[in-house]
Amino acid sequence: MMIVMGNGSSFLGRYLEKVYTPVANTIGLNTTWNFFSPDPAHTMYIKYNVFFEDAYGNSTKEPVEGFFPESKDQGGDFSLDKKRFSYVMRFFVMDPQRIQSFFAPWLCRQHDQASKILVEVILNRIPTLDQMLHVGQSLKKYDDLLATEEISRYSFECNSHVE
Repeated sequence: MMIVMGNGSSFLGRYLEKVYTPVANTIGLNTTWNFFSPDPAHTMYIKYNVFFEDAYGNSTKEPVEGFFPESKDQGGDFSLDKKRFSYVMRFFVMDPQRIQSFFAPWLCRQHDQASKILVEVILNRIPTLDQMLHVGQSLKKYDDLLATEEISRYSFECNSHVE
């Protein structure tokens, strides 16, 4: 599905922009296209660690590490359920308040007795077209050109300490 915003320079676009622009900005539709090469979107995912501690900070259980979406590489899987998780993740990442308001409480509910959650937003920068042109002339592999970066890190309390 594709939604195209109105031409902002037209009369109708200027007249209706008060209605559609705030909605488009909130849900991430007001972005430029990067659907086709040579500028496809970078792969992003959320890495999280769930900690289980008592009121004194002593570990009561081994921490749990996970990824959202679960298949963090999203390579070649175009099924709707996988893509929906990817879109939700991007929605969370656009505003850290959404991670605090929606994602962290959801994780706390998923892991009974969790005390704290550490959330990291990870970006896998794909190589540029120029870099890929040189791959054929060298012994480097595509995976060697991917650059993984931690964009941001957040910590959230779950308010359920085990006594």
